[in-house]
Amino acid sequence: MVTRSQPPGLGHLADSLIGLAGTADDDSTVGTRLATISQLSADLLDAVAFASVTRQFESKYSTVAVSSALALAVDEAQYADNAGPCLDTLDGGVPTSVARIDVTMQWPGFRDTAYKLGLRSSLSIPLFAGRGLPVAALNLYGHDPATLAPLSAAVLAAYDDAPEGRCPGAAEKLSPGDRDLIAGLVGAFAVRATIQQAIGMIIAERQTNADLAYALLRSQAAATTGSLVGAATAVLAEDGS
Repeated sequence: MVTRSQPPGLGHLADSLIGLAGTADDDSTVGTRLATISQLSADLLDAVAFASVTRQFESKYSTVAVSSALALAVDEAQYADNAGPCLDTLDGGVPTSVARIDVTMQWPGFRDTAYKLGLRSSLSIPLFAGRGLPVAALNLYGHDPATLAPLSAAVLAAYDDAPEGRCPGAAEKLSPGDRDLIAGLVGAFAVRATIQQAIGMIIAERQTNADLAYALLRSQAAATTGSLVGAATAVLAEDGS
């Protein structure tokens, strides 16, 4: 377990996010990777007091990693109402920023529980593995809306087609940990693009669907280096040769 008395080095969070993006969704290491991302987020992001990870199994939501019992309580308030920013993020595949929890009307259960616990802002970020679809939501909870705002703006920008238009000057306000998170998201997008491009080529060559193409790519990875990204890169190289 990573602790604040022994802070992890910068780059670990980015590596963890990029590693998750290149891992098959049903790989046995996904749970461990999500737990690492949750703890590193709590340790490295100055504006974040607590972090957790939400997953959906069939129709049920569950917290699979948490840095504090307080974060778990806020998550569970959302599950009880079947409504909240972490559920919206996991369902919609886009980040959900709550700039001020106290004035939020959309999710009363989330608002009341979080505010009673001293939390004033939150940010939920979709996380994806090799298939390219959201497998979890990373939930970041903070005490001070002003300190979480630059990170929220940068995360929203990372998911935007025109990042620079989202919040000019926000990058200068980011802490080293914040930049590590953004670098991880950008790197994860690049990994996803490589895998999706390879899947597209397999679809075209085999005249098949996306699910079978992904399964074929996984089989190729298992038969070679074990790396989904490596298998995708090989497919692209063969097409270009």
